[in-house]
Amino acid sequence: MTLPTLPFDILLLILEYLPLPDTTLSRHIRDDTPYNHGQAQNALYCCSLANRELSQAAGMVLYRCVRLDIRKKSKSQQTAAESSWSNQKGTPESRNEEADEHDYGLPAAPHPLLSALNSTLPINSYMYVQHLHITGYLSTLPPGSSSNRLPMLLADAIHLFTCGSHAKLQSLRFTPQDCHPQTFVQSLKILSEFHREVGSSLCLSELHLNQHAFDDENKTRLLAQITGLKKITLENPTRVLLQALVSDNRESNSSNKGWLYHLQTDLVELHLLNNCGSITPGVLHSFIPYLSNLERLTLGISYSLADKDVFVALSKLKRLKSIGVRWYLQLNSPPPSIFIEEWPLPALEIFQVGYSSRSLRAALPRSNICNTSSTHTHMRVSSASSELDETSDGSDVSCPLCSWVLKVTAGSPALEEVVFVDEDDGDGEYETDDEQSDFDSEVEDGQADVQAQAIKRNMWMMLGGINLGESIIEEEEEDLDHFHQIDS
Repeated sequence: MTLPTLPFDILLLILEYLPLPDTTLSRHIRDDTPYNHGQAQNALYCCSLANRELSQAAGMVLYRCVRLDIRKKSKSQQTAAESSWSNQKGTPESRNEEADEHDYGLPAAPHPLLSALNSTLPINSYMYVQHLHITGYLSTLPPGSSSNRLPMLLADAIHLFTCGSHAKLQSLRFTPQDCHPQTFVQSLKILSEFHREVGSSLCLSELHLNQHAFDDENKTRLLAQITGLKKITLENPTRVLLQALVSDNRESNSSNKGWLYHLQTDLVELHLLNNCGSITPGVLHSFIPYLSNLERLTLGISYSLADKDVFVALSKLKRLKSIGVRWYLQLNSPPPSIFIEEWPLPALEIFQVGYSSRSLRAALPRSNICNTSSTHTHMRVSSASSELDETSDGSDVSCPLCSWVLKVTAGSPALEEVVFVDEDDGDGEYETDDEQSDFDSEVEDGQADVQAQAIKRNMWMMLGGINLGESIIEEEEEDLDHFHQIDS
C-alpha cells in the first residue's frame, strides 16, 4: 500500500506557513504549547531531511528572501580585532547578524548568504533566491581581501543570482545605514554590463536603494543602464540622482537620455522617500512625460513643493491608483473646487499621507487639543454616501490634516482607503549615547518594534478591506476617560 503524495505546489504552500529560523514569527508561539520555540525554528530543517521533494520545497522557502542586516556593536562587546571598525557601534540583534572577526565585513557563519554562495553544498540554493536585502551597518573600510571582503561577496552574489543559470532574482534592496562609498560599485557594474548583454530578459524587476548607492555620478551612470524595472524605491534622492533620472541632453541618441526615458514603458511604481528636498517644482514636472504608465507614486517631504505644484503634476497621471505624500501646513492652499475641477484624480484608490503629530498638534486650535486624538489611524470610504468616516477621534473639520485630506481627495470618486502614517512614531529608533546602558537601548528598540508592528498591522487590515469597527473608538474613549480621571 502506497500513501498518496501531495502535489509539489501544495507542499510549498504548506511549508510557507512554517516560521523561518530567528524570525519574529516564531516569537509569537506560546511557550506553554507543545510546539515551542525550538521546534518551530527547526521545523523547516526537519522537513528538508524527510525526502528529496520536501528538501527542495524547504530550500525554496528558506532561500527565497536572503537578508543581510549587520547590527552595530557597543564598545563593551567590541573585540580588539574589531576596534578598527570606527563606525561599527551598538548592539547586534543576534549572533548570526554580527560581522565575522576574521573576515572583516562578512557576516558570521552560518548565514543564508554564505550558504547560497557555497558551491560545495549538494543543492544549488542560489536558484531559489528571489529577493536580496542588504541593510544595517556595513564595514566602512576600503574594499580589499585583507580589510573588507563584503563588496566582493555582494558582487559575486548578484552575479550568481542574476546571471547564473536558472537565476531568479526579482528584487534587490541596498539600504545600509553606513558603508564604504565603493561597497556597491562592483555590483552595479555587474548589473549594468549584464543588462547590456541580455536586455529585457533580466528577471530583476524591483530596486530599492538609498543615498549610498547613488551619491556620485559614476554610480548614477551605472544605474541608468539598468532597464526593465517595474518598481523603484529611492530613499533620500540626491541632486546627482535627479539629474540622472531626467537628463538635460537633447541629442537624438537614446543612449544619452535619462533613466526614466528608458524605464517609461515598464515602470509602474516609483517611490521617492524621506528627505526629498532636492525635488523642486521644475524637477517634479520634468518627470511627468515619462510616467504615463505609473500606477503608484510616493513623494517624501519637500518644502519647496506646494499643493499646487504636486497636484497639478499628479492630475496628469491618469493611471494613478495609489499616492503617498507628506503633509505640512500651508496657508495658501487652493480651495476644494480647484481640486475637483482642475486637478481631479479619477483612478485614485489609496491615498497615504505622512505627517508629524507634533506639528499637527501645534497647528490645532488651543480649544481642540485636549479633545483631539493625537494619532490618526485611517479613513474608510462609504460607497453608499461617498463620504469619508475616520475611525479615530479628531475627524472634524477643525483638524487641518483631516480638512486637507477631504479637500485634495474630493475629485477621486474611486477612492477606497486613506492611510495615515505618523512619522513621529519612529522617535524611539534614534541612536543613543555611548554611555547609555545596553538595557536601555534594548527597551527602546523593543518599543520601536512594537510601534512599527502596530502600524503594519493596521495598514494590512485597512488594505485588506477589514473595518476596524467601533471597538477602536470605544478603546480610545476608555483611554481618554482614564486619562482624565488620573489628571483630576
